[in-house]
Amino acid sequence: MLSLAEAKLFDFGHISYMAVSFAIMIGLLVLAAIYLKAPRQKDNFLKFWAIFTVILHYTVVYTNFLFEIDSDIGGNMLFPIYPCNVCMWTLFAVSLIKDKKSIAFQILAEFTFWAGTICGIVGIVLNDNYIGSEGLFRDYEVFKGLVSHSTMIMGTVYLLVGKFIKIRVFNVLSVASGLLVFFLLNGSIINWLYLRFRGEERNSMYLQEPPFEGMDWFNTAFIGLIAVCVCFVITAIYEQIALKKEDRWYSKLKQLFAHK
Repeated sequence: MLSLAEAKLFDFGHISYMAVSFAIMIGLLVLAAIYLKAPRQKDNFLKFWAIFTVILHYTVVYTNFLFEIDSDIGGNMLFPIYPCNVCMWTLFAVSLIKDKKSIAFQILAEFTFWAGTICGIVGIVLNDNYIGSEGLFRDYEVFKGLVSHSTMIMGTVYLLVGKFIKIRVFNVLSVASGLLVFFLLNGSIINWLYLRFRGEERNSMYLQEPPFEGMDWFNTAFIGLIAVCVCFVITAIYEQIALKKEDRWYSKLKQLFAHK
């Protein structure tokens, strides 16, 4: 585990990748918003990025085998060990749900948009594999890791751009539910499986220790709380600017309690 002081975060290759990838993502999303209007077109665009991300994620298994780089299969190829692994699979799931108006889709899509976008950006800026590597293009697994985060962000952000979801304060409920089920519960189960069947500790979802040394306060509970607070603040500001008073979250709550 590295400290932030030791982390190699912003060398020329890393900065170049971030600049180019974010520019390409923004351009593609703008084009998609302009030209993709039919529901089937939107569904196919979403499915493409979801499926492509999963395929890209697993290519390292075959490159390792074919080129004998490493005979071991990484734990994150077997289980959704890291937050981005979870978001990749929830994106894949929402892309396959046919009824895009269902409650299940809305809850899962809202969680995937917020968690997947934030985790994807963090995964590019603070990529663990890149920090410990010799460079961007010298290790396929490192390069694949960065690109797969970019393709995942394409899918998660398109949930909003394609109007599959709306920015609302009540997104917070979906985010909190997802953090409890997919991060806390899922991480606890994976850590138990490793301890039970392999007799070793596993830091799934960073439940055992924070991602960086010397930052004990930056634990899973703190990250989850901050995520919920950030989601609330952003959505509340958006509603205050974009919605009429009667459509804002506090008016909806007043109406709900008034009926009771």
